[in-house]
Amino acid sequence: MDFDFSALNWLAVLVSVIAGQVISTLWFVVIFAAPWAEEYGAADAKQHTAEIPPYTYGLGVLSTATLTLSIALLQGALGTSGAMEGIMLGLVVAVGFCCATMLPGQAFLKRLRVFAIAAGSQTVMILAISTILAVWK
Repeated sequence: MDFDFSALNWLAVLVSVIAGQVISTLWFVVIFAAPWAEEYGAADAKQHTAEIPPYTYGLGVLSTATLTLSIALLQGALGTSGAMEGIMLGLVVAVGFCCATMLPGQAFLKRLRVFAIAAGSQTVMILAISTILAVWK
C-alpha cells in the first residue's frame, strides 16, 4: 500500500477540514447543545461552553485535520473516487473504527447517551469528509 502525499488534493483536504468543523460546531452548539451540556453536569449550554478550556478548540481542529488527512491517504491508496465510494468508505471508517472504539468506553462508564451524541457527530463528519474527498479528486 502506498501513501502518496503528493497526489493529495490539498484544497479538498482544507475544505473537508472546514466542513468537519462546521458539522461539529452545529452538532454540539446548535442541535445537541442542551443534552450535551446536561451529560457533562452543566446547568445549560452556556455554562458548559464557558467551562470548556480554550485549547480544546485547537485540539478539535487538529483532530479533524488528522482525520481528514488519514481518510484522504486511505482513499488514495484504495483508489476511492465518486460519491458512492466515498460514502461507503466513510461508513466503514465511521462504524467500523470510530463507533466501534468509542462504544466500549462509554458503555463501561454507563454513558450511552454521550456515545450516541458523539458517535452521531463523528459519523456525519466522517461521511461528509469522505464524500467531499472522493468527489473532489
